[in-house]
Amino acid sequence: MKKTIFILFILHFACNQNAFSQHILENNYDVKEYILDLNISNSSPEISGNVTINANVMANILDTFVVELIDTVLLNQIYMVIDSVFIDGTLSSFYHHDDLVFVSLESAIPQGQAFSAQIYYHGKGGASSLTNYNGIWISSYAGITHTYTYSEPTWAKLWWPCKQILDDKADSLTFYITTDSSNISGSNGILTSSEYLPDQKVRYKWESKYPIDFYLVSFAVGPYAEYNTYAQLPNTQDSVLLQNLLFPNSSYYQTHITAINNTKELIFLFSDLLGEYPFKDEKYGYCVVGSPLGAMEHQTMCTIGYEAMDTTSAHYYTYYFWYVAHELAHQWFGDYVTCKEWNYLWLNEGFASYMEYIALQNTESQDKADYWIENAHAKVMSVPDGSVYVPDSLVSNEDELFDYRLQYKKGAAILHTLRYEINNDSLFFEALRNYLSTYAYSVATADDFKQIAENTTGIDFTDFFDQWYYGQGYPIFNVMWDQDNDTLTITSEQTTSTSITPLFKTHFDLKLNYINGDTIVRLFQNTNNESYKIHSPYIITSIDFDPNFWLIDDHDITTGTGNKINTPNLFQIYPNPAKNNISIIIDEKINLQKCRFEIYDVNGKLIQNQKLTDNITTIDIFNLRKGFYIVKMVSNNKEYSIKKFIKE
Repeated sequence: MKKTIFILFILHFACNQNAFSQHILENNYDVKEYILDLNISNSSPEISGNVTINANVMANILDTFVVELIDTVLLNQIYMVIDSVFIDGTLSSFYHHDDLVFVSLESAIPQGQAFSAQIYYHGKGGASSLTNYNGIWISSYAGITHTYTYSEPTWAKLWWPCKQILDDKADSLTFYITTDSSNISGSNGILTSSEYLPDQKVRYKWESKYPIDFYLVSFAVGPYAEYNTYAQLPNTQDSVLLQNLLFPNSSYYQTHITAINNTKELIFLFSDLLGEYPFKDEKYGYCVVGSPLGAMEHQTMCTIGYEAMDTTSAHYYTYYFWYVAHELAHQWFGDYVTCKEWNYLWLNEGFASYMEYIALQNTESQDKADYWIENAHAKVMSVPDGSVYVPDSLVSNEDELFDYRLQYKKGAAILHTLRYEINNDSLFFEALRNYLSTYAYSVATADDFKQIAENTTGIDFTDFFDQWYYGQGYPIFNVMWDQDNDTLTITSEQTTSTSITPLFKTHFDLKLNYINGDTIVRLFQNTNNESYKIHSPYIITSIDFDPNFWLIDDHDITTGTGNKINTPNLFQIYPNPAKNNISIIIDEKINLQKCRFEIYDVNGKLIQNQKLTDNITTIDIFNLRKGFYIVKMVSNNKEYSIKKFIKE
């Protein structure tokens, strides 16, 4: 009778309760250790075996154990089938519905007591569009057929039973992988043993003693070639193992070796800026897979596409995305410290994206770093609104959750602006280190980071977060200037791209150009209309707004002196960025017979001189080199408006 009542209750619960209520039952216990013991093929998404969850009871008593595992995604297509469940070695009754497993305990377990749940199961965990391409992938590349996993954000349950709550990291992980003896495997932690079995099988044992979140558990299996080396850490004699599974016959093999060697430099750099590599007692490395692009920051061993694993910048001007720096940075931002809820994904993706800029700035050139951040700004401003903070209503929509424009590019760009507002690189990186050390191997929220930044710098960032993080859009500056003898008058009228955030209280830089020199002044805009008086012993010839690309903004500069009369919004450029051609859409008030367009490269060299014949003019840019260009509207040798575009 008790089992019948239990099953009826669970049926009602599973059909009528939301994910929050399910998490209440899962929060009745705290995961201490995951032990995965799975049979895995390099040519099929089929797996079988068992997973042990060692945990402590957190509720007053535990009489029902709940864990997540998907039984089906599409009607009549079975994913995972549970064969049996044991609680502390006792066979227990269970009910499996959708993505939840409910296990009835014969005897309730009191608070504080440890227990062990062992789940035997089998099935197919193949990735598909229905799982947003998460799950077990099968790929063949360079003559090697292999399988590997992606699980972010909540698809680990597709292939192994786990508790998918971010703030309950397992204290440790053991992963036994049994496969054909022709295969080798990659996973989290360190490989502690390889046991060769009958029937040409081998059993690998991977162990990690660092806390780990469910979505960062992974495997790759196939007849790879292994390439290992070591990365030196700063201020110590210690080094980190770099363990890598590669395709030896790939045309990208030498590119991958270069990327591994350059990763040594990045580990040293990031350790110096952020604090020592957080998993140094185990390893870092790459499992290269058969998809060209894409990557995932699996803890201690990144899964990465064969084109994405490139630190030579061969793809840099095409994709504006440095995967190797990004995924390595995730070991600090995402793995070491994980967002507490998916609403705060910025703490993972925005921070890792900004470390791409840091890597370019420190290992390649400031020009490339500027190019990266300018592209990020252009991407953000391609749409006028959108918040980096993910509200509850959008968390379950993965396209919205992982919005590349907002989470990656705007997320990185506002961290760049925060660095500008702090105006002290030592303090900025100290704030990052303090954040990481405070929430080491744990989880955090955006407000947690805000508090650390305020405590470190003594600056109140309430307005900053309300505007840039929780708010939407970006500021639009109309800056007017005039000079009377040695007094320069600046007026800044600020509007915004969306009424949701009507004002961005922010500093901004102006570069004052004069004959034989220039100087930068920093001003603060506290209201929508501000006026400033600046002493200048020089005659100003022109002014550049935000010359070092700190802000996401649109701007126009108007002067009442000299020949330069820059009137805002006289023309628009579309698309921007562009590959083959651009269309210039001209305000109907413009007298076309008196105007022309001049295109300059970033060095000021005139590239093209275009006469106007229509209010929509198309210009072929196919043969231009990739990079930034400046378009000037000129009439009677006066510049009327200036805009930029990016050639991809």
